[in-house]
Order: sequence, then C-alpha cells, then structure tokens
Amino acid sequence: MIVTEAEAKKITGKVLSFSKADSCAVTLAGHTRRHVRFALNSVTTNGEQDDLSVAVTSSFGSRSGSARTNEFTDAALERVVRKAEEIARFAPPDPEFVPPFGPQQYVEGRTWFERTAKASPAEMSSLARPVLDEAAAKAVTAAGFFTAGSGCSAMATSNGLFAHDLATGSLFSVSARTSDGTGAGWAGVKHHDIGRLAPASLGQRAVQKTLDSRGPVPLEPGKYLVILEPSAVCDLLSILIWQTDARSADEGRSFFSKKGGGNKRGEQIFAEKVNVYADPHDPIAPGAIYSAHGLPSRRRNWIEQGTLKELMYSPFWAKKTGHEPVSHPTNLIMEGGAASQEELISSVKRGILVTRFWYIREVDPRTLLLTGLTRDGTFLIENGKIVRPVKNFRFNESPVTMLNNIEEMGRPERAIGSENSEIPVSVPPLLVRDFTFSSLSDAV
Repeated sequence: MIVTEAEAKKITGKVLSFSKADSCAVTLAGHTRRHVRFALNSVTTNGEQDDLSVAVTSSFGSRSGSARTNEFTDAALERVVRKAEEIARFAPPDPEFVPPFGPQQYVEGRTWFERTAKASPAEMSSLARPVLDEAAAKAVTAAGFFTAGSGCSAMATSNGLFAHDLATGSLFSVSARTSDGTGAGWAGVKHHDIGRLAPASLGQRAVQKTLDSRGPVPLEPGKYLVILEPSAVCDLLSILIWQTDARSADEGRSFFSKKGGGNKRGEQIFAEKVNVYADPHDPIAPGAIYSAHGLPSRRRNWIEQGTLKELMYSPFWAKKTGHEPVSHPTNLIMEGGAASQEELISSVKRGILVTRFWYIREVDPRTLLLTGLTRDGTFLIENGKIVRPVKNFRFNESPVTMLNNIEEMGRPERAIGSENSEIPVSVPPLLVRDFTFSSLSDAV
C-alpha cells in the first residue's frame, strides 16, 4: 500500500500524539509489488503483494523498546505505542543511546515512474515473451524472475523530524542452460523506469552466452588479466563500500584501520583513476532521499581520485568522535571511461572475461580478502577476441586489489550482482590485471 506525504504525516502524527515516552521515532514502510516467474521457456506463476506497516521505537532515558503493526485504527496505533513503551521500561540502559534527530532538509525524490507503478502481470508477461521465444528458438532452456511495483517510506520523530519518499522499481533476471548442461548464461538489471528495462535485449544476451559457453575447457588457476562485467564489479565494489565503517576502522578491526590508530580517511589507497560517489539525483541510478535515522541523502564522494574521502559514522560514533553522522549510501556510482565492453575485449592479448560472481564470502576483514565463484559465462580472450569458454574458477581476491590494478574502464551502466540487487548501482566493466583464480569449479 502506498501512502502520500499528507497521509504519512497524519499517521505518524497520530502515533506521536499517543506517546508518553521521553522520545519516540515512527517509521512507515509500504509497497505494492507484482511478479512474474518463468521456467522451461514458459510463464509459470504471477502474484501481487500489498502491505503497509508502522514501527514505533519509544525511549525512556536510554532505555528503548520497539514494536510493529500493520493495523491502522486509532486503537491499534495506540496499542503499538504502549507495547513499545512497555518493552522500553524492561530494557537495560543503552550506553550508546542517541536521541532521535530533529528536522532535516531533503532533496526532491527522483525515483518514481508512473508506468512502473501501474505495470500489470499481463504487461510483464508480454515483455518477457520475446525472451522465452528466443530461448525456444535457440534450443536452450530459460528461467527467471520479473518484478515491478512501488514503495513508500516515512519517518517522524518526537524531536520534529519528518521524511517521506516514494519509489518505483522493476527488475528482470534471466538464466539459461543448454540441454547437455555444459552451457550457461545470465543477464539481469534493475531500473526505476520499466521502460528502460529492455527484457528482450537481456534475453538475447543470456541466450547467446549460453550457446557460447558450451563445452568449457579447464585453464590452470593463477593470476590473470580479466575483464569484469558490470555485475561482477557491482558485487565487489558494494562489499567494499559496506565495509567503510568508521568505528570498526578506528578500533583496529578493518582494512580501513590506520597503523598506530585511527582510520585511513583522507589517504590515497586506490588507483588515482578511481572515483566512487553517491548522489540521489544521479541520472542513471538515482537513490532514496534519506537513509537510516532519517539522515538526508546528498552527493557524497566515497572515493575521489583514489583517496578515501568518507566513512560511515553511526550517530553514537559521530558524537563520540566529533564527526557528522554519515549513514550508508542509498545508491552507488563508479565513474568509468568511454570504451564499450567490446572495445575492452579487443585490447586484450590474453585474458579472461567474467560475466558475474556467485556465493561471495569474506575470508579476512583486515585485508578485505573475498572468495567466490565465477558463473554463467567465463571465457578465454586471445588477440582481442573471445576464443573459447573455460571452466569456472574459484577466486580469492580483494576489491582493494581490484581498484588498484585497473588497466582500463568502460562505460558505466546500471547493474545488479548476486550479493547486491537492492540499492541502485551504476558501474563500468573493468579491465584488471593480476586477478587471482585459486582453483577450478565443475559448476556451470
């Protein structure tokens, strides 16, 4: 269920009027989503979700309690406030408690598209049909997921903060397999505007990769020159940014910890060509206008010319260190170059093309060493051309090393990864030297 700004103010104002606590914070979250699933080259199911809930956090001094409901009668709203207050009275004092923030200034949202909000399962099935026809015509089996819908969020505090945001989203993801089980391909992307999704093009890409990846041959593990497609870059970059927590750095628990104490903010620790930022008004991947605790989103440089410009500061750690609170970004943008992916391939004498990664896990937080698998199309490049498919690899590599070993960057584009399909991301394909593949994988 979607509520307007006026409706959100009315609901949150009523909840706050019931509060008897020293401080109170109210959050609203609603959505209306539709989905279409397909498998074996046919649409199999469709469905719709519609929900709206309110959460209340009440605090007496530094004792806090939270409760949630999806009932919106006056009696139900008062009950949830009383429940939060009851829990707060039994809670132990929180030595890191910070009161809710007061009024903030927010930019105008740019993530709502009416066509996406109104997209029906029938329209989504029609958009998916060319993908299924393409797969059937090429004798491969396609399966995937198509979602479209809208969401709303709001936050209000007893100290005068009020925020409201609306967004739409559409995601299309397709995987394909050959009948002999040796070839696999994938393509997927997410857009606020369903008109920019282009499922047919994604389907063609996935089907072609499936055909091209039949009968992969093994290559020796080792360090390779690689082209990482945007999905692979999306995952590694997102994981790196999620680790930029000031407290863990200051306490010596992360890669961003500085020898002798403190953190590496202000140090150049990546290649000079690397620029990463968040901007709710980015034209390719706009983000939400506020983040955790109701903190406003604004243009913020996380990495500028290789220098770490910012870390995330929780309200408590910001107060303790005298820094402004900095929440997680609501989108992620990495600047790139002008080359197409095909032009990057043509520049490679010998290397590996990676479509995407899968099952990425952290090995060592102090070095940000990660491990995971390549998947759905891994290819050998020789003399500027893809010459054959290769068996999948397990990699052991750090996104820090990736950002220091960039040879060339392609044009940025919207991307989703296996570990991040939530916030909007725009990244380029990257040509990276000395990427470490540690072993082979029999999976396709």
